[in-house]
Amino acid sequence: MSVYRISRNLEASFIEFLNTTLKETPYLWTDLNVIKGFARAYELSTPTIAVRAENTVYDKVEIGSNSFTRTVQIYLDIFGSDDGNRLDLKDCIIEILKDGLIYNEYTVTKSGRTATSSATPNGRIRIQKINDTPIDFNVDDKSKLDIHDRYRNLLTLSVSIGRVE
Repeated sequence: MSVYRISRNLEASFIEFLNTTLKETPYLWTDLNVIKGFARAYELSTPTIAVRAENTVYDKVEIGSNSFTRTVQIYLDIFGSDDGNRLDLKDCIIEILKDGLIYNEYTVTKSGRTATSSATPNGRIRIQKINDTPIDFNVDDKSKLDIHDRYRNLLTLSVSIGRVE
């Protein structure tokens, strides 16, 4: 049995939340892939969202204290199937994330070749800031690009679970 640490819990919480919420009413993105990492997105059909926990800032709680709070950058790489799909998907993601989401702690149990994970809610992920960046390779003819790179967007989120560590 293994227990995920905070960064992996954040990634897994985002993946589970986006996968569940975007496939329900009123959104109904039934053909959507939500994955961890970046490279695997090129093996899947579009639309795809790749979730990555990247840069982390640790701020001291007070002078002289060894305790800190953590702010993590979460990258949501959006690979749209066309430009309208890219725009709709990124707006939809911003809409559902602005109120935050549940922070789950994950435990993975392996039995032979199979692994099962269980999620235990343990707080909220607060979205502090969202940067919305279209990815444009400055190519006049998008058909020359890989199909995954034609309609890309990057959402960079600054998030916190509000814990003193």
